[in-house]
Amino acid sequence: MRELFLLFLILSTGIFISCNNQQSPQKMAQDEELKADTISTQPVKINYDSFGFPFDSARVSDYKVKRNESLYEILARYEVSPQQIYSITRKANDVVNLRSFRPGQNYRIYASADSNSQISRMVWQPSPVDYVVFDWQDSLKVYKEKKEITTKRVGASALITSSLYEAMMEQKLSPLLANKLSEIYAWEIDFFGLRDGDSFKVFYEQKFVDGDFFGTGEILAAEFTHRGETHKAFKFENEEIDGYFDEEGNSVQKALLKAPFNYSQRISSGFSHNRFHPVLKRRMPHYGVDYAAPHGTPVLSVGDGTVTEAQYRGANGNIVKIRHNSTYRTAYLHLSGFANGIRRGATVEQGQVIGYVGRTGRVTGTHLDYRIYKNNRPVNPLTVDLPASRSVPGESMDQFIQVKSYLAQMLYQINDPVKPESVEPVSGGLAR
Repeated sequence: MRELFLLFLILSTGIFISCNNQQSPQKMAQDEELKADTISTQPVKINYDSFGFPFDSARVSDYKVKRNESLYEILARYEVSPQQIYSITRKANDVVNLRSFRPGQNYRIYASADSNSQISRMVWQPSPVDYVVFDWQDSLKVYKEKKEITTKRVGASALITSSLYEAMMEQKLSPLLANKLSEIYAWEIDFFGLRDGDSFKVFYEQKFVDGDFFGTGEILAAEFTHRGETHKAFKFENEEIDGYFDEEGNSVQKALLKAPFNYSQRISSGFSHNRFHPVLKRRMPHYGVDYAAPHGTPVLSVGDGTVTEAQYRGANGNIVKIRHNSTYRTAYLHLSGFANGIRRGATVEQGQVIGYVGRTGRVTGTHLDYRIYKNNRPVNPLTVDLPASRSVPGESMDQFIQVKSYLAQMLYQINDPVKPESVEPVSGGLAR
């Protein structure tokens, strides 16, 4: 009897479990719907190229523009109809100059996944930053865009043994950095007279596009030691002022440039009250500095001002005179010619080209005779104490001190300059 009761209990339990495991058709349908919803809401990863287009569903190919190659020839190669090319070029003419196609420029072709000859989009890069999209996949669109430029702040230093340019090359630094540095200190340092042992530190920005180096950005702070004297410059800008200033907030950018050239030029004759004249063969004053620059070298105005003379004048040859203010005037002699717009009464800006080096007038060779007059008296351009530009205003001084403190700390962290022979061939960086 006991055995029969146990058998009944086992069979009853199995039936109960089996019944509970069975689901109704309605419940099973609900579960399947929930499962489908869960799958459909999973995010689908789409890969985009650097121009913002998905490339998983297309064949992407990169090329370079060949010599004498045009947009028409490129599109025709991919069997785009003449009518479609006409529509594309007509719309493109309102956006970009199609005659700007140059050999070596990059372009990208987007073809359908199943055919390399059927294309629906093209991207042309006139420069590493700028690009033009020709898109006729859904509707015809032609537009210009720019790639994102990212910046990185880095430090560098170097000891000068010959020239600023060679010091930059030894440290694998951009020549543009040398140009920017010389522009900042053009008012304080004679870059035509750098000495062995001069040095610099610089904290600046590097620009990148798609992770590749694109160029040198702003110099944020610099420290230049010249003839034993250290000159510091800090970049500061707000709504009131913008420029480079020393530790006290005084502008390091003066009213006049140190020399009327972008790059170093050899001095062939200096300022003198008793120089032997090579043509007249007698001693007489020479109230300027002669630069033996190549014929045709652009000559720059050393400051803002008004042209008071631009003509041929006897022994001076072609001459330009500029009045900068009530105190300072400059003169540029023996020019081969004048830049466009340079005439009496014209206004010029600092750094503007006013003429070109020549050998007109009473000369023995090609050169520029550059002169400065202070209160109508000639002064030596190489030794004159040039006036300062605007300093940091009092209401901005607290903000300037904060910026300067940060930048001074960044300069302090840069490795001190060392002799070139002991430097590894890598770009200078912040000390760690």
